[in-house]
Amino acid sequence: MQLINLEDILPNTNQPRKTFYAVSLEELAQSIKERGVLQPIVVRPKGGKYEIVMGERRYRASKLAGLSAIPAIIRDVNDKDAATDSLLENFQREDLNPIDRARAIEGLLRFMSGHKCAKTLGVSESTLRRHLELLELPPSIQKELIESWDKASPGSFTEAHARLLKVLNDDQRTQIRMVEKIKSENLSVSETQKVLEAIQEVPEKKEAFLRVPLRVTEEILKQIGRAHKKIRPFKAQTAEHHRVALEKAANQLSDLVDERLIDFLKTTEMNQLLSTCRTLLEELDDFAEKLRYALQKGSDGFKEVYIHCPLCGRIELVGSLKCGVCWTVLRRCLDCGHYDRIYQRCSISESYVYASDAESPKDTSPSYNCSDYKPKFERCKVA
Repeated sequence: MQLINLEDILPNTNQPRKTFYAVSLEELAQSIKERGVLQPIVVRPKGGKYEIVMGERRYRASKLAGLSAIPAIIRDVNDKDAATDSLLENFQREDLNPIDRARAIEGLLRFMSGHKCAKTLGVSESTLRRHLELLELPPSIQKELIESWDKASPGSFTEAHARLLKVLNDDQRTQIRMVEKIKSENLSVSETQKVLEAIQEVPEKKEAFLRVPLRVTEEILKQIGRAHKKIRPFKAQTAEHHRVALEKAANQLSDLVDERLIDFLKTTEMNQLLSTCRTLLEELDDFAEKLRYALQKGSDGFKEVYIHCPLCGRIELVGSLKCGVCWTVLRRCLDCGHYDRIYQRCSISESYVYASDAESPKDTSPSYNCSDYKPKFERCKVA
C-alpha cells in the first residue's frame, strides 16, 4: 500500500457503478475531510498510471474533499479479475442502483458462464436472471429507477415496481404514465399489480384506470364483472337462489330509501345520488318489462293485477298465489267479488265455501288458484 497522487489515477471504464449521486458523494467527502480515507482503494498499473479496480467513490469523494493523494493497494490483475473484484465490492452495497448492478453482471458474463457468475457473486442463477431482466426495460424506465435511488429525491418507484412494468414494454407511453401514478399515489407493489392486471383484462378502460384511484378501478372491475356474470346461463337451482337474493336486496334497498336524507345532503351529493337512482331505475324498468313479456306470452292468462296481502299488507301480483313475505294465500274468497258472505257461496261455481276457509284459505282451498277470482279492491291494474 502506498499514497498515490490523484492525478496519476484513472477511473475504470468498466466500473459497475455508472451513477454517482451528488448527496452521497458530498457526505463521503465530508467524512474524508474529518477522518481521512479509512480504507485504501485498489488500483492496477496501466500505461504509466494506475486504473481503479475498487474504490471509485472514495477516489471521487477525495477529489471533492481537496486531497492531492490517496492510500492505494497496487495489484497486477487482468481485465477479468479486475471486473470481478470491482463488481464484488459494489454488489452488496445498498447504494448501488439496480440498473448499474444489472449492467455490471452483464459485463461479467462476458468473462464467465452464468453458473460461475452466480457462484462468484453468491447468488442463485434465478436471482441473476431477475437482475438482468431490468435491462429489458426501455431506457426511460431504467432512468426512472436510477433516479429513485438518489438520496436527494427518493421516490416510491422500486425495482419490484419496474419488473411489473415489463408487460407494457410495447406501450412505453403507458409505462411512463404508470410510473407517474405509482409515485403520485404511492402505490405498493401489490396495488400496482392490480392496476396492471386491470389494464390487461379490460384494455378499453385503460385511460380510466390510469386516471382514477385504485379503489375506483376496483369498483369499475366489479361492475364489469357483474356484467360478465350476467352472460353466464342459469340453472334452476342457481336461478332460485338468485331470485331470493334479489328480493332480499330489494327489501334492504327499500329500508334505506328515506326522503329525510335529502335535508342533509349537499347539492353535488344529491346530483350523484339521483344519477345512481336513475341508473338503477332504468335497469329495473328493463328487467320488469322482460318479466312482463315472459308472463304475457305464457299460457296462464296473465293479468297484471296488484293486491294487498290480507295479513302483512305487502303489495303483490295476484298471480303470485302466496305472499313473498308471510307466505299467506293471496286469493281469498272473502276478498272476491263473486263470493256471497251471507250464504257462504260462490256465485260462479255455486259451490259452498265456509267462512273459515274464505278468510284463511290453504293451498288446497278452492280460492287458492281460482281462475274466476275477482278482487274487490285492486291497488292498480295495468292493461
